[in-house]
Amino acid sequence: MNALRFIAAFSVFFFHLINQLKAAYPSLTEITLLKPLFVIFDKGNLGVNFFFVLSGFLITYLILEEIKNFGSFSLSKFLIRRTLRIWPLYFIIILLGFVIFPLLFSDYYTDHKLINYLLFLANFDEIWHGINDPINFLTVPWSVAVEEQFYLFWGVLIWALLRLKKLKLGFVIFVLYILCFIFRTYHWQDEYILYYHTIAVAQDILTGAFVGLSVFKGREWIEKLKNLKQWQVIFIYALGLFICIAKNKIFADQMVIFERFILSIFFAYVIIDQSLGKNSFYKFGKTKFFNYFGKISYGLYMYHLLIMYLTAIYLPDFENKPGLYLIVHFGVNLSLTLIISSLSYRFIESKFLALKPSQKK
Repeated sequence: MNALRFIAAFSVFFFHLINQLKAAYPSLTEITLLKPLFVIFDKGNLGVNFFFVLSGFLITYLILEEIKNFGSFSLSKFLIRRTLRIWPLYFIIILLGFVIFPLLFSDYYTDHKLINYLLFLANFDEIWHGINDPINFLTVPWSVAVEEQFYLFWGVLIWALLRLKKLKLGFVIFVLYILCFIFRTYHWQDEYILYYHTIAVAQDILTGAFVGLSVFKGREWIEKLKNLKQWQVIFIYALGLFICIAKNKIFADQMVIFERFILSIFFAYVIIDQSLGKNSFYKFGKTKFFNYFGKISYGLYMYHLLIMYLTAIYLPDFENKPGLYLIVHFGVNLSLTLIISSLSYRFIESKFLALKPSQKK
């Protein structure tokens, strides 16, 4: 799954880089030859949706495997493992955004509220304060906060269901899905709530959880998807990518209610095909490059906007030279993001990951 993580993180990186370019040179969006690139990369934020689906899939499947292998589920060890993976970089960004940068830059100001970030409510803070905030790198933790909320909710839920000896997880997912649809229907005109609110985005995670449950149970429909012919696999990828690119037109007005549901199905299929498919046209996991950078993808995701914030300050604007601006800013931002993410994984993240308790009893 590391390769998929990298592709998702890289798509988010490109999304923000393109937006930075458009802000510096708005006229570029009117150039006919560049319009297709802007249309494609403008959908790079869907990498976050993919992360949610992948998280729901992995967490659910791994919990069920633990129950199968050991006869029980250790909620405390589960939460400790998630904490050691998520918290270090999350709090580094908070430290930089709320403590260090205000001391370094006299004109630094943010509307975001520290208390919300400390309580892993960054996504709600984005709804309340993000629209007027100039510090874009403090936007990144919103999705991490959603995942942390999910880990706590999902872990406690499964632990409770086990104690009640009623692990009807499929039924629970179905009920939660209906609640998400109702919530999105009620708030369909509020773009910020649809994009950042936990309940509004939970469909991605629930789709991943349902697929994780289905793979664990060995459902017949999973077996059929694993054995699709290669031309069918290619067709699904092509159709899914088309829907991603054309989503603003497909899911216009009230159709936005179904956007995450439809896209999450495509992302779930990609996960099934890449992990289990027998006739995939290409397995991204076979590429060592993708696997390595997938391993550091959490850092790539968390640091890239911070680096873009700094390069926007210190790199020249190359007035009237958009091509040079794109080359320099892309090269510097990507290089620094990959280098810092690699160093972070080696000297920070790996140290915490080594402390993770095993699943063994």
